[in-house]
Amino acid sequence: RNHRALQQCIERGIPVVIATSRPTRIFNRIFPQDLREKCSYIVMSGAVTKGNPPLSGYYKEAFPIDIVRRIIEAGRFFNPAVRITLELDGYEFGVDWEIDYSMLWQRNSATPDMVLSIEEALKRQPCKVAIGGAGVTINIHALETRLKEQFGDQLSIVSALIGTPLLNITTKTATKPGSLHKLLGPHGISLKDVLAFGDDLPDLDMLRECGISIAMANAFPEV
Repeated sequence: RNHRALQQCIERGIPVVIATSRPTRIFNRIFPQDLREKCSYIVMSGAVTKGNPPLSGYYKEAFPIDIVRRIIEAGRFFNPAVRITLELDGYEFGVDWEIDYSMLWQRNSATPDMVLSIEEALKRQPCKVAIGGAGVTINIHALETRLKEQFGDQLSIVSALIGTPLLNITTKTATKPGSLHKLLGPHGISLKDVLAFGDDLPDLDMLRECGISIAMANAFPEV
């Protein structure tokens, strides 16, 4: 039913944009291949944005390295065992946690050549930092508060609670509504003319700024 609805929008020339906090490698695995090139997408909360017809453009918002190092230091100060992941382009990523290579594809939609050390990733202009993940208990809300106090005017810091709780950290301008504007603005489409669906906390800003917003039945109460 969802597939048919998207296909009908595409056939009528209505732009369809998939916006997710997930990296491209996971988006490509779970989104139907026959629709992939017909929809535009925003991945990693806005760090990478790609327009497909009738939209266009490609945008990547990378961090200054010194900012990433300060984020890592702040996360480790909060909890030395915290898991930190640096996303580069939606495919390659750096980690400071032990990878289970036997489960890498099942859990991360990745192959071993995509995995780098944190120091290697820092040299390659990371565009998203994820803090948290399976195996380490951490107070996501407390960490989010601390990081916002330290970096709130420089970064977009959003918690995600569906599945394994973690923090999604991007540059201040790498957000879902900001990326929608980059895709739609050149075509004269206002966010007030956008119909948006969401379920988790990273969707809140997008839902607030779009003209018609719909929360999924299983959405968090805040959504």
